[in-house]
Amino acid sequence: MRAIYLIARREYLSYVATWGFWLSLLAVPVFAAIGAGVPALIQGSQPVRYFSVIDETGRGVDEMIRARLESERRIEVRDRLELMARANAGEAGAQAALAAFDADPDGLSGLDDAIAAANLGGARGVLAASSSQRVLVDAPGAGLEDLRPYLTGDRTVTTPEGERGLFAVFVIRPAADGGIAMDYVSANLTSTGLRSEVTGFVRDFLRRDALETRGLSAQEADALLTLSPEVTTLDARPGAAADAEVTTADRAPFVVAVMMAFVLWLAVFSVANMLLTSLIEEKGGKIIEVLMSTARFQDILIGKLAGVAAMSFTLFAVWGVVGGALSLFAGAALSGMDPRMMEVISAVADPQLLLAAMIFFLAGYLMFGAIFLALGSLCDTLQDAQTLMGPVIWMLILPLLFLFFSLEASDSMFVRAASWVPLWTPFLMMARLPSDPPLWEILGSGALMLATTALVLWGAGLVFRQGALGQANADSFKRWFRFGRGRKTAD
Repeated sequence: MRAIYLIARREYLSYVATWGFWLSLLAVPVFAAIGAGVPALIQGSQPVRYFSVIDETGRGVDEMIRARLESERRIEVRDRLELMARANAGEAGAQAALAAFDADPDGLSGLDDAIAAANLGGARGVLAASSSQRVLVDAPGAGLEDLRPYLTGDRTVTTPEGERGLFAVFVIRPAADGGIAMDYVSANLTSTGLRSEVTGFVRDFLRRDALETRGLSAQEADALLTLSPEVTTLDARPGAAADAEVTTADRAPFVVAVMMAFVLWLAVFSVANMLLTSLIEEKGGKIIEVLMSTARFQDILIGKLAGVAAMSFTLFAVWGVVGGALSLFAGAALSGMDPRMMEVISAVADPQLLLAAMIFFLAGYLMFGAIFLALGSLCDTLQDAQTLMGPVIWMLILPLLFLFFSLEASDSMFVRAASWVPLWTPFLMMARLPSDPPLWEILGSGALMLATTALVLWGAGLVFRQGALGQANADSFKRWFRFGRGRKTAD
């Protein structure tokens, strides 16, 4: 045991005392923050899309588009007001602010009264500011030839931000069938968001106009266009109340389980690859020979696995503490705006899910770690290792394909069957756990996974001994695969 402890400590300290470990420790929270913030930064840093509409139909399509943009801006201001009022004045203050704001159902004239009701003071500028990235401006010309210099940036239009170029022009003209045809003109050939949005506005206009032509009033046409069934999703799982609705907190564990399965996959692959490369370096530096002269090969194998596993659990522990603290802090802040946020965070931090993640990680790590150590013992260079790693890497890549489908179809026969493959069980069963798979599947696949882990450790020990002693190498495996083919040729 002392030899295992000393080897494990050596492996642990050799990683923890390096800059790479600390960079890995910081990489996950940094990249998580980048992943969460980059989409918002990209969206927020886009220039405002100033566009014009030339309406040749005489049916007021341009005014309709302007009204729809103003309506969306009003909804945006109302949502922002609700969040800020709930955080500052509680539920009662939020309801009072919304009632004052809704006194003007079409514009923003009720905003000042709403700010006073929620005691938001100097927040008017923040509330009234629009985050919209598309603004309709008057066309600076009558035809496309007149407007082309504005679209190419040779000339500018006057906007609230100053002189700016024109992003696009919509030419609305009568169609031969009595409908509407639309030309979209822009120098930007890739951005389609504005075109899709205005097309949706015009489509709704045509439908409303068709309904009014058939004798319906504008209010009746709007009512028909907004018809939609009220769908309530009820929870039929054992133990749920008869009328229990499915909430975001109920769905959160499914998403988190798939994410954790992917993190487990990434961690197992990274850590196992570290074992492979470090062992090849030790063989090249004759360190493995020194270790073999002072400890049994089983002690070296187990010590290396234990040392790198301890390093991995150190990473997970730090990430867990930081993530838990941030979740509690963010949850306390967000619960004032939306009480359901604490339910979501509580569902995500399910102890059973976290315990399962630890068990599956340990099993997956032992299996793949032992395999990579065995491969490393056979290789003298990384080039030799790349030849032998191909099948193992494919075995690791395949469960990723199933993970992408497990969120929508965790009960699929293919996903269920794949979760019984021992090398894939740690990842796929992790993703399936929130869907409450049958107990016999959990126990059966778990037992098969543990039995395979034991078998892999035993086989890896034999290969490790032969490779470390120099009695086998990468060429030995190549000759073994060619053995049957060579016998057949000789006959």
